[in-house]
Amino acid sequence: MVMPWLFSKIFRKQYPEKAKHIKENLTKHYLTRNSTAFERQLNANIKHDTRGRLHQIKIPTLILTGRDDELTPPIMAEELHSEIPDSKLRIFDQGGHGLYWEVPELFNESVINFIK
Repeated sequence: MVMPWLFSKIFRKQYPEKAKHIKENLTKHYLTRNSTAFERQLNANIKHDTRGRLHQIKIPTLILTGRDDELTPPIMAEELHSEIPDSKLRIFDQGGHGLYWEVPELFNESVINFIK
């Protein structure tokens, strides 16, 4: 299985070689270089919680997620959107956590339109 939390099931099924290639590159460049540091970063991410301060964000914020994101499900993006003033939320019908790999055109279009 190729990082099920990174890609949607549809993407893994349609593009198994692409998903495998990305996984190999991530493993080669990040996971195998310093697994202790990677483990510490994961633990820090789990313990980090800034939900009580989201309302303090004072700049326009774009929140993008995929309907099939298993790592940070859309409900988490909806929570961010409800707490961050002047935020924009887009939930892609397709895509997991790696939106920029799965739906690069839609991802790029969303970012470009937001920063215009």
